[in-house]
Parts: sequence; C-alpha cells; structure tokens
Amino acid sequence: MKGIDAEIGRRKQMVHVYVADITGLPDPLGTSQVMEGLSEERRQKIVRYKQSEGRRQSLGAGLLLRQALARHGTQETGVYIGENGKPEVKGICFNLSHSHNMVVCAISKKTVGCDLEKEESSEKEKIAERFFHGTETAYLKNRKDEFFRLWTMKESYVKMTGEGLRLPLDQFEIRFEERAKIYRDGRACACFIKEYEIPGYRLTVCAEESEFVSQVEYIPLANNGGS
Repeated sequence: MKGIDAEIGRRKQMVHVYVADITGLPDPLGTSQVMEGLSEERRQKIVRYKQSEGRRQSLGAGLLLRQALARHGTQETGVYIGENGKPEVKGICFNLSHSHNMVVCAISKKTVGCDLEKEESSEKEKIAERFFHGTETAYLKNRKDEFFRLWTMKESYVKMTGEGLRLPLDQFEIRFEERAKIYRDGRACACFIKEYEIPGYRLTVCAEESEFVSQVEYIPLANNGGS
C-alpha cells in the first residue's frame, strides 16, 4: 500500500498526459456493453453523437479518463463542477481532447487544458486569417506548417481557463520567446505550455502547474469497457 500511495503522491506533483488509440473500439451504439463502468453522464453524452466517429471518440475519452483517474487514486463518480465551470474530482483537474483515432487526457493538481489535432488540411486554417491575433497572423505568413502548433496552443489555453468560445481568439496572443508564452492585454499570463510529439498529430497542454512529464503515457483501450 505504501508503494501505491507513494506513486499516487508522485503523480500529483506534476502534469500528466495520457494518450490512447481508439482504432480498435467498436461503435457503442450497437455494442452497449463497452460502456459498462462509465458514468451515466458519459453514456448519455456518447449516444447523443449522430456519427459513429463521434461516439467512438467520446467512448474512448471516457475509458481513458477512467484509467487515468485510477492512476491518481480516484474515479469519475466523484466528478463535480469547479469554480471555473470545469469538471474536477477530489481536487484533481483534468481535460480531454480527441481527434480522428486518438484521445488525450491531461491531469494536474491545478487547472489544465489540452488540445489534440491531426495535422492535415483543414477549414480551421482559414480561421487564422480572420480571427487570430495580428502578430500571430504575421508569424504564420511564412510558416504555414506552424498553424496546428499555434492552434493547439490557443485551444489548450481557452480550455484551461474554461472560457472556450467566450474568449475571442484575437484577444490573446502566443509569443515565442525563450519559451512559448501567452499574453493578454500586453501582460504575460501565469500559465505554462508543453508540446508533445505524437506522429501525425499536434498535442499541446497548457496548465497553471509548471512541472510536466517529459513524455505522454500510452494506455491501451481495446479490452476495456466490458469488451
């Protein structure tokens, strides 16, 4: 027990990032047993998706969250909405993201946000020209391949704060100094950005906590959820 408690305590001291490939997961609409063990709220969220891809992604996010929280000594049944409108559980903050066949869960003792995007041609690239901060648009002018890097940084920040679509993308900016920093109203924000490598994807985590794990932890999901 002491060894387990020590491991849980160690995990709570920094931002952890968990990743799973959902390729092997079935459509939960026709295989409801794969949702066993998930919260009722998660089940309802899964079936609300009209497309199979959305249902599988939501299922994968739920399964990943369950395993990630278990590694931190808790479970999803204790989830509540914190002061910033984001879900927490026993003082543990978490955030989820998914894109195509990958899902991500970031966990921290302080507020955290994450964003995962598959690097491919996207309508989102047009957003930069219309809605990004002026300095960011200029930065991307000769760096088209940096779009998803900047996008995931901005998305992870608004997910960390819980502001989401309420915060226009041109009301804050990313500056690349000795490290990437976020500025609002000309002032650096008290948060930290960490990028992780996943082949074919861009993954960024933004957190109030300054210490991050050096690499993501992959968790297999194919045999979870009653399958």
